[in-house]
Amino acid sequence: MRIAFAVLLFANLAWFGWARWVAPAGEPPATAAAAEGGNLLLAREAAPAGSAAGPARPRDNCLSLGPFTDLTDAARASTLLRESDLEPRQRADEGVVWKGYWVTLGGLPNRATANEVIERLRRAGVADAYAMPGDGSDVTISLGLFSERQRALRRLDDAKAIGLEPRIVDRERMGTVYWIDVDVVPPAELPDAARLQGEGGRILRLEVNPCPSGLT
Repeated sequence: MRIAFAVLLFANLAWFGWARWVAPAGEPPATAAAAEGGNLLLAREAAPAGSAAGPARPRDNCLSLGPFTDLTDAARASTLLRESDLEPRQRADEGVVWKGYWVTLGGLPNRATANEVIERLRRAGVADAYAMPGDGSDVTISLGLFSERQRALRRLDDAKAIGLEPRIVDRERMGTVYWIDVDVVPPAELPDAARLQGEGGRILRLEVNPCPSGLT
C-alpha cells in the first residue's frame, strides 16, 4: 500500500514539474472557441461599431429635388425621373419662392423726386417703371422683374445710360413649393439637370438635398 502511494505521488510531482518548467513558455491555453473550431476575426476585418452589413437601404439614398413653384414643372420632372426607371414621390411644403431678377432703384428722398425719375425712364423707353408703395420717404422705384439675367442686365444698362445707378436683386416671397423625393440607389442616377429646367427658357433654381428625416 505504501509502495502504491509513493508511485502515485512521484507521478503527480513529475507531471507538475513538466508542466511548470518543461512545457513551452508563453503558449496560450486553448479557449472554448478554439476547442469548438470557431474562426478568428481580426480587428481590421471587423465591422465598425454601429455599422450594419448588407446593401444600403433605399431611404439612405433618398434625395429631394426642388423646390418647384409650379405643379406643371414638378409633373414634367417626375415624368423624366420615371423615364430613368426611378420612382418619384411628390410633396408640398412652405418655402421661399424665387420670382426673378428685380431691377430696382432705391434711396429717393420723396415721391415727387421718384415721379421725376420715372418720367426720365419713360422718355428713355422704360415704360414699366413705377414707385413702390410707401410713406413717401426713401422711395424705391421698380424698373422690372425678369426671369432671365441677361434681360435684367439690359434694363440695368438702359437706366445707367441716363445717369441712374439701379441694382439687381433676387425677388422672393414665401409660398407653396413642391419637392420630389426619389430613391437613387447606385448604379441609378438622376437625369441631367438641364433636362429638368422649365419649358420656354424659364429658369428653375433647383436643389438636390437629402430627404428630410421621417420620410420613407
